[in-house]
Amino acid sequence: MNHLSTDVLIIGSGGAGLRAAIEARQQGVDVLLISKDKAGYSCCTAASMGSFRVSWEDNNIEEHFQETLDAGRYLNNANLVNILVNEAGPAIRELEKFGVYLRIEKEKASLVAPKQPAGATLARILANQAKNLGVEVVEKAYAFNLLAEDRKCHGALALKSDTGEIIKISAKATVLATGGFAGLYLRNDNPSGITGDGIILAFQSGAELQDLEFIQFLPKFIDAGVPRVPILDWLIEATKNLVPGGPLINKKGERFLGKYNLLSQNILRDSLIVAIEKEISEENEGEDFVRYDLRELSPAEIEKACDSEFQKRLVRYLSKGFSSKLLPVASSAHYTMGGIKINEKCETAVRGLYAAGEVTGGIHGANRLGGNALTEILVFGKIAGREAAEYAKNSSLKITNDKNSEATLMIIREFINNRKEKIPSSRVKRDTKIIVSKFLKPLRSEERLLSALEELRKIEEQIPHIFVKSSKELQEAIESKFMVLLAKLVVMSALVRKESRGSHFRTDYPQRYDKNWLKNIVIKEKNGTPQVSIEKNLLRTFRAQKS
Repeated sequence: MNHLSTDVLIIGSGGAGLRAAIEARQQGVDVLLISKDKAGYSCCTAASMGSFRVSWEDNNIEEHFQETLDAGRYLNNANLVNILVNEAGPAIRELEKFGVYLRIEKEKASLVAPKQPAGATLARILANQAKNLGVEVVEKAYAFNLLAEDRKCHGALALKSDTGEIIKISAKATVLATGGFAGLYLRNDNPSGITGDGIILAFQSGAELQDLEFIQFLPKFIDAGVPRVPILDWLIEATKNLVPGGPLINKKGERFLGKYNLLSQNILRDSLIVAIEKEISEENEGEDFVRYDLRELSPAEIEKACDSEFQKRLVRYLSKGFSSKLLPVASSAHYTMGGIKINEKCETAVRGLYAAGEVTGGIHGANRLGGNALTEILVFGKIAGREAAEYAKNSSLKITNDKNSEATLMIIREFINNRKEKIPSSRVKRDTKIIVSKFLKPLRSEERLLSALEELRKIEEQIPHIFVKSSKELQEAIESKFMVLLAKLVVMSALVRKESRGSHFRTDYPQRYDKNWLKNIVIKEKNGTPQVSIEKNLLRTFRAQKS
């Protein structure tokens, strides 16, 4: 086993992890960043279209604050939202110092890049900036356990998927920035490596999780001949009044947006997905999509309806398909609002363990406002890096004992030993995704959620029979084990919330109950089992405070 040591360990090389690494290094500490793949590549930042939600004027900050709470259905952590809206402008402008070109517009900014996805340019620049500052980067390194004792983190164990080497990394402070868990679904728009690992690492080390039931789905073109642009809610919003009844039609050819009062108000992502899923459910004939129909309009007429250059450029990109045929649109898992519970310093319930980006929960509440994801990774990535560096400066390096590491390595050995029944980890992954996609759709019920738990228990029974023959398969085996546990935690959260709010819609509890459910579902591990609690949301005022 190879042994490395550092002041601050960053796990994950998306936007949040890279921004944390840059900030920690600028604070004068040694920083080691590990990444499943090449740093800055297989992450949601690199796959993004490059749009930021931001208020450039002080008098608009309160509007950004309010819009974020409205989208989150008031389950947001107001303190975190306040930080987001106040620090958004400076955090985005800071990118220009790194060599990022921005297009500044009212209440938003977008990346200027030679081609889409524009986020790839941002991720590449951040990765280069981190390396130029002296951040040590270890690629093809998969963190499978945190070195935690007495609710204090001292680093991590990682598997080098290209060599099979196990690396023990001792660190004074650790930052988790591994992204969300939309990869639990068969249809998602995340890179394949986004499987929720960081959430399980934190959970098993004593950190609290919150709001796991809230998974954001977006409408997505699924026709193989249409360019892959995952975020279509803005397009539907922009074009909803170009034809009577809106651009979406069901199998019967009926335009249905008006049926759900979506023509007379701004369309929020969760409301749109519920409308689409209800139409699909009512048809109940095997098809899991609706259709986008603006065939009677020219691309120029559609482009004219868009209110920003960012949107106009994307419409030009898609223009060939609009006038020629009906375009199938389906729900695709896009973003997860829930994750590791953090405070204003990005601290978790485990000392020395910080988290930033989509791996966390609390900022977005029950539904995320468009554009806030990239803004969040910059604001809280910087905070996590700064606070982790400060913690490291006042801490001593502890080398955990071999007994701790040996117990953890049992995770590895259990997949390598010969077995009578040999099950490939790819089957466990596939079966987990099938169950999650079938029973944990945007529309849920107690009956279907209980069925999901039962099916996941059956899959869990297969895990002891997983057999691996290579280091890459070993990584996939650990990922699959984590995915089954995470899926169970998500289902448990969804069962507890007996109402419909944001991206969580219960067909058996179709109403939103503010009197009883302005509360967060929190899960932590106790004696080896998940413990679920309900905590009252501390949101007291709907006004932003100037920082």
